[in-house]
Amino acid sequence: MLNLLLSLILINERRTVLNNLVKLPLIGLFPYSLGLSICLFGAPFISNIGISKWIILLIGLILFGVMLYPFLKVMLLSLQGIGWQIAGNITFMMTFYMASFSSQFLNFPTSISNPVLWLSFLGSFGIAGYAMKAWGYQFPQLKINSQVNFWWLGILIITALLNLGMSAGSWSRLFTDFKLVLATHSLIMLASTIVWVGIKEEFMFRYLFLWPLLTMNIKSDQKRIVWATLISSGIFGLFHAGHLFAGQGLLQTFFQVFSAFGIGMLFTVITLYTGTLWIGIILHLLIDLITFPTTSAGIFSGPLTSYQVEFILITRIIELIVVFLILKNKHTQAAFMQTLRHVKKDPIK
Repeated sequence: MLNLLLSLILINERRTVLNNLVKLPLIGLFPYSLGLSICLFGAPFISNIGISKWIILLIGLILFGVMLYPFLKVMLLSLQGIGWQIAGNITFMMTFYMASFSSQFLNFPTSISNPVLWLSFLGSFGIAGYAMKAWGYQFPQLKINSQVNFWWLGILIITALLNLGMSAGSWSRLFTDFKLVLATHSLIMLASTIVWVGIKEEFMFRYLFLWPLLTMNIKSDQKRIVWATLISSGIFGLFHAGHLFAGQGLLQTFFQVFSAFGIGMLFTVITLYTGTLWIGIILHLLIDLITFPTTSAGIFSGPLTSYQVEFILITRIIELIVVFLILKNKHTQAAFMQTLRHVKKDPIK
């Protein structure tokens, strides 16, 4: 009888795994397929009948939303287990914007000036946030935890701001003639960097990833915080390894992953200590727009100088020391516990 029960449990677990493995690619592909179908169907009304593309777009968006909701309810919201929920939400956020590409058939541009692209950006945030709420995760607070020690918070912020020195180019310039240089792209490019790099990455890795990890079945709250920090920061670092497939050098990619891991640890601790996202978002944007003002990969798009290698190693060591100290300090634990108590409530029925 016991063997039969164990066999049924294993069969059920395998069925669940296979079911979720099928759901993940569908979660990524269905919005694009739906958007493409609606746009191809609407294109003749613009070219042959002369109906305004804005009217067709409005009708298309309504149809898109009506047809997408039941799909997401069955596919995304039905995922059980923190690993599958994280994978589903991240897959959705990373691919949802692809649905906007089909708007070119309605005579909208394929550049970042396309309003449909921006709607897809905002839509991905809204739907991923709704999924988190449906699973019972609360959104990070706007107000800083009441137990925060502002001396420790100041140390964390100053440590993050050390990264601005990367753009100095040399140690002598850093200490004698260092000037901050803001990115000089167009306003729409800056807005894209702000929304799709700074805000998106903090939202994904310090909320969609981090919050579920904080509910891992680990008895010690401190160990749960440490493991959640390590795992989310490690994946944040590996996320930047994608530049390797875009032609970036292996050494540059290694240092970019290492850099992202270090700063990810720091941003994660700031989020957990304060209970908010906005401090990490502001710091992330400052680093992106000042330290890497020219391209998405910044200094990592070309050969690294000795100064850059030394700067990366030194700042990451400092970051990891500060992270270790604040995670182990007895006087900081009350603020971390405030965040843990806020993470989850009863899910939407």
